[in-house]
Amino acid sequence: MEKEKQLDTHALRIVQLEKLKELQSQQKNLKDLQGELERINSKIKKHEKLSEEDTKFIGELGWLSALAVTIASIAASL
Repeated sequence: MEKEKQLDTHALRIVQLEKLKELQSQQKNLKDLQGELERINSKIKKHEKLSEEDTKFIGELGWLSALAVTIASIAASL
């Protein structure tokens, strides 16, 4: 029984570490995307023309919101 409990604890720890790695990876992605958004916002404030890539990024902001929700879910499960 004790050995089984240790195995369960070890398996749980492995899952937690995997989730933590995933969370860190997603946080890096989110930080990169936030930087891109700040760059675009700066262009808008300066009334500069947006590139095709900028427009595409703005169109994908729904995906960015979904990513933020995913990160929050992962963090809550740790």
